Amino acid sequence: MSKQELILSGKASFYLEVPYRLYRAGNVGKQPLYVYLHETGRNLATLEKMIAPLRTMPGYHLLIQAPYPDVLPDTEDRSYYWIPNHKDEQTITAAREYVSEFLQEVIDGLLPHIEAERLVLVGWQGSRNQVSYFCATRPHYINEMVLFGGSVNRVWMEQDSSRYKHLRILGLSGKDAEISEDTANIIQQWIHGGQEK
Repeated sequence: MSKQELILSGKASFYLEVPYRLYRAGNVGKQPLYVYLHETGRNLATLEKMIAPLRTMPGYHLLIQAPYPDVLPDTEDRSYYWIPNHKDEQTITAAREYVSEFLQEVIDGLLPHIEAERLVLVGWQGSRNQVSYFCATRPHYINEMVLFGGSVNRVWMEQDSSRYKHLRILGLSGKDAEISEDTANIIQQWIHGGQEK
């Protein structure tokens, strides 16, 4: 049997094409940019239908699909995930950072073309870890965070709380977590209430 020798070991990057959609509701001009991260295990088409009442709020509405597809056949209802199915924390954190870099790139690419006065990150229980990680590692991007039926994962926010003093968080649960025109009104009043301070 011949002796085997490891000659080279390294890492290579890969890119995924991920769909997103940007809508505008209301007048042209400075408006909030709402960035929606759907539940893990859902997809862009499901998110688009689900948040229809929220897209009536004046502003820009950016819907982004999670990048990692389910292994099931490619169909319209295929599920997508914010991180791949890994168990070790180092790989999960690396995947969260990779996804956050992607989100930042999409947002940066859109900002020169719209008049966004503030950025509102919107998530659900199944996307709260990605929402929390993005806010913790890029607090200067976010003005407000809205979470439906979930709470912020503060694991990444414990080090320097002064970085997050400007960040406002609205957690919706129970009846308020149902997506409706009433919920859109609650969010709008909350956003505008914060701007007047």
